[in-house]
Amino acid sequence: MIPFSKMHGNGNDFIVICNTDETMSTQDLSELAVQACQRKTSVGADGILVVESSTRAHFRMRLFNADGSEGEMCGNGARCIARFAFENGMAPAKMTFETLAGVMAAEVRDDRVSLELGEISLRDGWFGDRLMVRGVAFPSVFLWVGVPHCVVFVDDLDGYSRADLRDMGREIRNDRVRFPEGTNVTFLVPEPPSSARAVTYERGVEDLTESCGTGCVACAIACAVTHGMESPISVRNPGGVNDVELAFSAGNERCRATLTGRTALVARGVLLRRDEERQRNGGAGA
Repeated sequence: MIPFSKMHGNGNDFIVICNTDETMSTQDLSELAVQACQRKTSVGADGILVVESSTRAHFRMRLFNADGSEGEMCGNGARCIARFAFENGMAPAKMTFETLAGVMAAEVRDDRVSLELGEISLRDGWFGDRLMVRGVAFPSVFLWVGVPHCVVFVDDLDGYSRADLRDMGREIRNDRVRFPEGTNVTFLVPEPPSSARAVTYERGVEDLTESCGTGCVACAIACAVTHGMESPISVRNPGGVNDVELAFSAGNERCRATLTGRTALVARGVLLRRDEERQRNGGAGA
């Protein structure tokens, strides 16, 4: 049995577990993510977050998406795991933790958590390229915000059904010519002077999610660079609002970003591995 907490950041939901004793291998964690993240047949989530020991920071964060792949980073997930670590005595309110995208810093203030994502290079992507999707050329921005993000500007999100956005996001995400490693895709409507609406198709989840933290950061940078919007910028996802503060370097070649939003603890419990489930079901397959 594996103790877990179910948490979400503006609707981006996660199963949070500890692996500080490293009893679970990467393969174990990948298989657990596929099993536990299935909605209706298990707990259900966009991914699992894993706390492990670190010699560089207060702890190490690992993210396994619902399809079992390991992700470099997740903004909402990072905010959730920071609150989890604080409330379980693993880290102080102001903390650092290791990720595949580098060491992050966070601060927990009740249910709101701020995450510093460090420096983001603006030279490693593009601003203003047009993507052809379904015969329409959409202005776009591409950035690495710990993970790859393609921001697609649309006139009105309400003009697209959920199925439309999911299919368009999947098409862009799987464009291996432009994105050899795949990409997250966020559909964005800027709302000057300081807000925006966004919906994200997440790589690894392979569907639209209620919120995406790194996607909100990518959107805020896109709004600032292409529409001249000033920090802080509030990005409204279907699941809630994330506030993004930006600080650009001289020459606008780099940007430091801080992401702030709400987190929520939904439940605590224990996960059964498949062999434990089979035993409880009298040997029947899970």
